[in-house]
Amino acid sequence: MIRTALLAALCLSLSCASAQDAPLAKPPPAPNDNDIARWLAGLAPGSEALRSFSLVPAWKEHARELGKAWNESESLRMAKVRAWAPAALGDTGAADSPVFYFFSGADFLFPSALFPNAKTTVMCAREPVGSQPDPTRIEPAELNAALTTFRKSLSGLLDFSYFITTDLRRDVEQRHIPGILPVLELIIARNGARVIEVLPVRCDTNGTLSLTEKAKGGSPGVRIRFQRAERPEQTLFYFYGDLSNDGLRTHGGLLKFCDSLGPGRSLLKAASFLPHEGGFSRIDEWILSHSSAVVQDTSGIPFRKFPKDAWRLRFWGRNAEPIEIFKKYAEPDLQTAVDAADPLRIPFGFGYQYEPAKALLILAERAEGR
Repeated sequence: MIRTALLAALCLSLSCASAQDAPLAKPPPAPNDNDIARWLAGLAPGSEALRSFSLVPAWKEHARELGKAWNESESLRMAKVRAWAPAALGDTGAADSPVFYFFSGADFLFPSALFPNAKTTVMCAREPVGSQPDPTRIEPAELNAALTTFRKSLSGLLDFSYFITTDLRRDVEQRHIPGILPVLELIIARNGARVIEVLPVRCDTNGTLSLTEKAKGGSPGVRIRFQRAERPEQTLFYFYGDLSNDGLRTHGGLLKFCDSLGPGRSLLKAASFLPHEGGFSRIDEWILSHSSAVVQDTSGIPFRKFPKDAWRLRFWGRNAEPIEIFKKYAEPDLQTAVDAADPLRIPFGFGYQYEPAKALLILAERAEGR
């Protein structure tokens, strides 16, 4: 009995010694920004950091459902947008000058399709920026719900080409995958780009950016640097900001930051007809004075604000009638101008009119010397 106990103690001692002498296992590497973007997008991460997190049933279901929705959106709309834009927009679409997309929600689909070469795109809306999620910290029991809610936040854009604001704000307010940032990363990754870096930023009232989470005041935002294949690196900014006349007292630094980027092109789509309201006159004036061209639906800058001697307008589609909820913003003079113009076909839905037969896309280009 004593002999057996001594042998057991000796074996235990040798086992402990061997364990102490053995090299410690290296902790798994932290996921980089591109790993996270691909994981969010339902695409296999490129490194081992998140590989095991792409094998669980909840993520596989996410990848299947998201892939199906994305492919349907591609077939129904986005592939047609990319095929249409080069000939229709010409140099306006092909330039690398900045793109300003106010009242954007999380829609990076359309600016990236219409203006694929923009070196810098600035988006701004009143949905929260959010933060970079860490899949390794999501409890297994909560993963399925987090991914399901995240997919739901995309449904309006993929199904109808625009976000329903109240639904988007509700769906992005979750603990594990919060805010607009994860949606933007998903779109970038699904568009075939590599995310280089994600950094929180804040724009102060002078238009100066602070690349830190600790800065206070001003307008919070995020800067995403990304690259597609061998093309030049591009940058996307998203800022939380109130663009009403009153809101610009606090968030007016955003326009000063955009000033620093130089003249660019503006996109307005599914903007809740806010540019038609008197309380948004300042953002209308800024867009008209800083844009070489404006691509919009009827919810953008009112037709009457484009002087004929300063702007050349073209129309794709024939219907200028707003959807029922926005009927009061109908512009008879716009419909008259559309009816008088050469009929140009639009092969995809745009803005609130997600059916091509009812859609209208307006291209306003500044006249030379104006």
